[in-house]
Amino acid sequence: MISLTLIILGNSNPDWEIEARATFHKQAYDLKQVMRFNPSNLDNTVYFTSCLQLLNTINTEVTAILPANTQLNFLLPQLANTALAFLPPRMEFPLETARQYPVVTLAWMASTFLVKAALPQLEINRWNLLAVAGELERQNIAFSWASARENTAILEWGNYQIQADYLWKGSEINNSYICTNLPKENIKYSRNRDLITSKSRVLAVIPHYRCEQFLHRCLQSLVTQTRPLDGIVVIDDGSDVPPVDIVRDFPGVTLLASALNVGPYRLIQQVICQTSYDAYLFQDADDWSSSYRLELLLAAAESYGAELVGTQELRVFEDDRVLPVVYPLNVSAALAGKPGHPLLHPTSLVSRNLVLRLGGFATGLRFSGDTEFLLRAQFAATIVNVPDFGYFRRHRAGSLTTDRATGLDSPVRLELIQQLKKRAIANSAAVRSGKLPDLRPLETAGEIELNYIAGSALESSDLSI
Repeated sequence: MISLTLIILGNSNPDWEIEARATFHKQAYDLKQVMRFNPSNLDNTVYFTSCLQLLNTINTEVTAILPANTQLNFLLPQLANTALAFLPPRMEFPLETARQYPVVTLAWMASTFLVKAALPQLEINRWNLLAVAGELERQNIAFSWASARENTAILEWGNYQIQADYLWKGSEINNSYICTNLPKENIKYSRNRDLITSKSRVLAVIPHYRCEQFLHRCLQSLVTQTRPLDGIVVIDDGSDVPPVDIVRDFPGVTLLASALNVGPYRLIQQVICQTSYDAYLFQDADDWSSSYRLELLLAAAESYGAELVGTQELRVFEDDRVLPVVYPLNVSAALAGKPGHPLLHPTSLVSRNLVLRLGGFATGLRFSGDTEFLLRAQFAATIVNVPDFGYFRRHRAGSLTTDRATGLDSPVRLELIQQLKKRAIANSAAVRSGKLPDLRPLETAGEIELNYIAGSALESSDLSI
């Protein structure tokens, strides 16, 4: 068993503390000591000094920090020597579309070495995982992000699967028929589908535009994957100065650049067309991944024969709030029910074969191209999400989803989403009546030139780097 110290922040009730002890014990942690700190005593210098002295007495492998009386229905990760992990509360997986769970604060745990390095530098009211990560980065102390899983009991999982299967069967959409019967003018069809396995060669693709302050953490999370990537490429979208210095800190990472600002989907599509990896791992330049993300995605793809796989999301706000967002596990069933939001594109892994069969992304769109692709992919592939929180998504001002002109509530985006949903509904209706859906990209643009700037050579036949 792994030795554990439990730090409780605030005033807890005795019954909750008993439950907390039992929760950790049931999941193979040996609870050695419990410490209690009160963040409300911030102005008491003597109290804070005594807290720091008490921290020095911890001699266990792992330390867990729990806000008092927080929910305890999480599955604990088995932490490595230098790892951090959030502990999500009890949630239910939705069947059709994403669901956000607002929480005041999240419990977390870390290797005790990291706790001792970071907490003495922080006020007690900032003893949260993001503040700790920032302090460790300031001190140049290496660490990794562990994956946490929402805890669903066996009976609840069975109930979820029954409901998901009912939703899928009720749609009367036979996607296995569609996968093998689409004509070339409707889809770039290949009878020999190369399914993703644990041995598939995977390239991480990161579109970048003015995200320099976030890019280092993004790349650090990818170069420390438990299942190493076969390549990582940053594609700069017409910045005045591409992020050369940041990328050079990571010798295995490639930097390409477009002279024009064309949007992420043209960048992604150009790289997929001009390289020959088996699958592509997407990530936004201002986000980061758990160290197990690729390993989990590959395992799920191989288990389910899925060609598009995503993870659950931890949404990070500029005030350091972190909210869990959960997605349906059976994405194919969710989309068969209705065109909702059952998968987050930057969390996903996709097979090259699927992208080519569908004619690629809608490169003529500057936003919502991921939704457009997903609503076509449902008719040509199995799509799932893993139950693990493998992705940290930053919610910030100025991004494509928050900008006034292109944000989620902007008129132009709402109009496009309605158009995409109508098209998906029409395709579903066509299939139900025995006709073929139209799976061509909604809007395409011409190829762009990507210039090699720095880093390793990609596995490619067309891209001269």
